Amino acid sequence: MPITNYPDYMQPAGKAGQLSSYQDYTADTYAVEAKVPFGAAVQLNATGTAIKPIATGGTVIGIALAQNIHDWVEKKDDQSYPVGEPAAIVKRGRVFVVAGGDIINGQAVKVDPATQKFTVDGAVAINGAVFKANATANQLVEIEINLP
Repeated sequence: MPITNYPDYMQPAGKAGQLSSYQDYTADTYAVEAKVPFGAAVQLNATGTAIKPIATGGTVIGIALAQNIHDWVEKKDDQSYPVGEPAAIVKRGRVFVVAGGDIINGQAVKVDPATQKFTVDGAVAINGAVFKANATANQLVEIEINLP
């Protein structure tokens, strides 16, 4: 049976790191060495035992999956993985991220380590990732990622 009403099955785009499709995605779990915001590109630390946000010269191993609903009443800082906690990192699938500039559907994905936003001209390329929609700076945009 075809899906005829998308919102019945998938929440609309609401935050970075949110899955945009439940179809065939893969996420691995890693320990967190430095605070990782939801939707951030991450890399392994020097010993390969934990993750941290991507830095210049790093290799992207995935995107931090958003998990918690934000507490607007208490204004909690809960939209990231704290140090020492396990983090789900999307390696394959479609996920929303924050655009760092003008994006055109089908362009290769790169990350700007200074802003942690996704662009077409950032310093760190994500091999096997493409933008799946058009967007402008600071908008949520869908990417498809396919990492080993």
